[in-house]
Amino acid sequence: MEIKWPAILKYSNDPELLYISNQSEWNSDVGLHNFIYEDSDYLIDCSGNMFSLTHKLNSHINPQFQNRQQSLEEILGLVKAHSAQLGNCCVAKLYAPSIEDAFDIVKSFTDESS
Repeated sequence: MEIKWPAILKYSNDPELLYISNQSEWNSDVGLHNFIYEDSDYLIDCSGNMFSLTHKLNSHINPQFQNRQQSLEEILGLVKAHSAQLGNCCVAKLYAPSIEDAFDIVKSFTDESS
């Protein structure tokens, strides 16, 4: 299964999320491919599909579909934890009607810190 962009990267035991806008950004970011991912790190695409990050192909991480999906509610929980970790207030009020809208919230946090 192919990744439907955008996507977020979820690190194990860490509320931090990383927004990745498209395949080109994924391919061009050397840091994403040189990082040693744990088995519990994963990528979630805008459909909620989960991909493991431990398989390498030609020195690049090759995300593998895990045959699992996260629901909008689960993703909102991740976004709220990420927001709280950034020190934002009122995270309980965060809401998005779709996974892609939830990803836009993560993107907005990234844009604010740039």
